[in-house]
Amino acid sequence: MQEKAALRRELLAQRDAVPQREEKSRAVGDGVLALPAYQKARQVLLYLSKGSEVDTWEVFARAVAEGKEVYAPRCLDGEGTMGFFQVTSPQELLQGRFGLWEPDPRRCAPWRRREGALCLVPGIAFDRQGYRLGYGKGYYDRFLAVFSGTAAGLCFRELALERLPRGPQDRRVDVLVTEAGVLPIGKEGRI
Repeated sequence: MQEKAALRRELLAQRDAVPQREEKSRAVGDGVLALPAYQKARQVLLYLSKGSEVDTWEVFARAVAEGKEVYAPRCLDGEGTMGFFQVTSPQELLQGRFGLWEPDPRRCAPWRRREGALCLVPGIAFDRQGYRLGYGKGYYDRFLAVFSGTAAGLCFRELALERLPRGPQDRRVDVLVTEAGVLPIGKEGRI
């Protein structure tokens, strides 16, 4: 646990220092929009980026404009549970736990599982087997354990590492998107 905490601090500092983040985020977003899983998806579940994360706001706007159902996460309790709620505009968001923008549950309908959904997964870093180093609360690991669609991790190339520490609760993504391109993860957990 301490190993992950120290690595998390180190990699967050590295991500904060990534040069040309805005341009690189645009390139990652273009990669997402070109994914066959995105093009086929009627539902896109995405995190609403903040700070030095790969920016998802343009993908959010494009998906809404294309008529896709777009869902964003909301922390449901202090036990590490999150749910996704449909969002059609930033006016339906509230600043929630951890300073994140979250859907207003009074205005936004909860996600109803459909075949072929795409989930954009945040992370501080990812490895070439599809595992991620998140923020340490396990929200996405618990969600991905029951998610049957395509999970796409988004990160800057500098943070696509060879191998990250992992535990039995950690879940892999199906594809990793960086500004350098798309890295599909095989069934054996290798690119």
